[in-house]
Amino acid sequence: MIIQRIVETVRDGQKSAERLVLLVGRPGSGKSKMLRELSTIRGWQYVNCRTFLTEELLEMVPKVRAQEASGIINKALEALKAEVIVLDDMQVLFAPVLQVDPLQLLKQLGRKFTIVAAWPGAFDGTNLSMAATGQPEPKVYDAKGLTIIQIE
Repeated sequence: MIIQRIVETVRDGQKSAERLVLLVGRPGSGKSKMLRELSTIRGWQYVNCRTFLTEELLEMVPKVRAQEASGIINKALEALKAEVIVLDDMQVLFAPVLQVDPLQLLKQLGRKFTIVAAWPGAFDGTNLSMAATGQPEPKVYDAKGLTIIQIE
C-alpha cells in the first residue's frame, strides 16, 4: 500500500541530510486525500501551501519576494514544531507572481524539516514536470537524488 510505503520512506530518511519525499501524480490522482489520511493517522502536520500566500509576501517587490519567500515559509513551518510536515496544493508555488523555484524551495525546506509534499505533475523516471498556470510548456526539473513515490 502506498501509505505504508510513504511512512517507511519517511522513517528511513530521518537521518538523511535532505528529508524530502515527493508524492508525484497528476491532479485528481488522490495525493491530497492520501496526505490528509497520513496526517490524521500519523499525527503529521498537514499544510495547504495556499497559507504561504500572505499579504506580507504578496506586497513585496517581485525581486525581493523571490529572495524572501523561503525565509517566510521557513518561519511559518518552524512555528508548527512538527516532526513531519505534509505540504499540499504545491501548484500555488509555481505562480509566476511568486518568482520562486518550487523544487529548490522544497529541497531547502527538506534540509531543515522532514517534508512530504504533493507534486502535481509527472515523473518519467529521470525528470519531474509540472505545467504551471499561464505557462505554455511544462516546467521540467532534474529528479536526480530526489525521493519520489509515484501515484498513478
